Amino acid sequence: MATAVETPALNFSLIRTIKADGTAVARIQTEEQVVGVPSLLGRRLRPGDRIAQLGPEGFVVEPRGAKLRWLHAPIGYAAQAKQNKNGEWMVRAETANCSTGPKTIIIGGDALRRYFYQTSESQTLYEILGCTAESTLSSLRVAWRVKNLELSSQPAASKAAVAAERAFNLLAHPDLRKCYDALLTDEDGAPVFPYGGFGLILVEGDLSRDATAFFANAILAFRPEVKLRKFSVLLRQCEFLADRIVCRDPRRRIEVSLDAGLLGGLQWDLTWNQWRQWLKSRIEVDAAFVQSGRYQFASGEWKLRKWLTALPSRLKVKVPENIGEDVARARAIHRLLGEHADVVARVRTAIEKQPVEHTTVQRWFGELAVSSELRPQHVAWHADFDAYYFDQLRRRATTWYLFGREFLFVLPNVVISEIPQAGHATYVFAKPQSLDAFMRRYGGTTRDDIRHNRANRAADLGFVGRVVRGKRKRRWLASVLKLAGEKADYLEALE
Repeated sequence: MATAVETPALNFSLIRTIKADGTAVARIQTEEQVVGVPSLLGRRLRPGDRIAQLGPEGFVVEPRGAKLRWLHAPIGYAAQAKQNKNGEWMVRAETANCSTGPKTIIIGGDALRRYFYQTSESQTLYEILGCTAESTLSSLRVAWRVKNLELSSQPAASKAAVAAERAFNLLAHPDLRKCYDALLTDEDGAPVFPYGGFGLILVEGDLSRDATAFFANAILAFRPEVKLRKFSVLLRQCEFLADRIVCRDPRRRIEVSLDAGLLGGLQWDLTWNQWRQWLKSRIEVDAAFVQSGRYQFASGEWKLRKWLTALPSRLKVKVPENIGEDVARARAIHRLLGEHADVVARVRTAIEKQPVEHTTVQRWFGELAVSSELRPQHVAWHADFDAYYFDQLRRRATTWYLFGREFLFVLPNVVISEIPQAGHATYVFAKPQSLDAFMRRYGGTTRDDIRHNRANRAADLGFVGRVVRGKRKRRWLASVLKLAGEKADYLEALE
């Protein structure tokens, strides 16, 4: 046991008031002020305890008559488990917003296994939900819903309800389920801190000799950071796995996993990943998200990237009624591209050399008896293109051209070059006297040449400016239409 570190004794009086959610609030009375104590800790404090404040939510407590201390603190990312020199698994988590006191909490593997995975209980997590280790993800959700109904007559915070929800959130996450299944085989195996930490934790243990670390042999309570979000996600941006659809939004740094139990009987398989770019449907998501983290290697070093991960138990989705029609249309486009692969390859070769008007491509299709359902834009489309940018410009254009990965839209006053993909800007040019001459010159230059006006190419082409896309699509549209000399909807510009 580490040598004890003296903490200042503060006389406090416990003030209990009832909040809207029914929890008790505790405050400690110091010589200078009254300090609020978070409920995870406050409900456990008793007169005679010694307490020191480390920050807004950080406290070290010496319970009266106890040999071990408590530490209440916000934590950031909890690293992967590592073995110490004695072969015991330990997880390290950094404290946050604590101006003094320990900067690191080292949590023993036994503490993690007991608190999160309940390896010391008589029931397994599967038995708590009323299912088996062979249950599929959709079967787990059915079991969770049934258990929820059984416990609906009990208080929301009852021990059984909390245990059931925790069991489902662990088993519905593939990595955590894999960890738990391994612990069922080897109870001394390496535990994983669920969802990577990030929250308020109350642990029991003791300080290191220099008081910079806290060694925790028990977790008394943990409350993750939870954020409520409502948003829509494009089905084409999701990854289709055997038992789930994983939707990641890099811009929002949000991750959602959808199972068949949420999607109204939608059946998919791994082949959907081959043609998902043709899907147009959006799924409405209403969920509670917890902060999670993962390390990525960038610029020669590993950097922590924070993400929001949806809790499976708090997840609701709304699937569009016409999703079946959208799937059939997307699958048909993929089939047509395969049936006419030779024609598509010839068209792609042509548009790599010079801009080609869409009517010309359509005429080629007709001459070669290609299905009328195959459109010119399908030839140049890429999986990570966003149809919003293409559709908004096409509906305003008098005609449009295909050129490599670009689409050139001819509007009444301008010509617009668009690559409907993240990381690309929109280029606007003044309407030329000869459209054919403009297309020939444009086919012999690059966007980089235009941006830097190499060989005076920007001036020769009548370059007006570029619009860099931000988070708000309608603001992009308003900026483009302003350069095009067209009126933008006022609400669109402000959204």
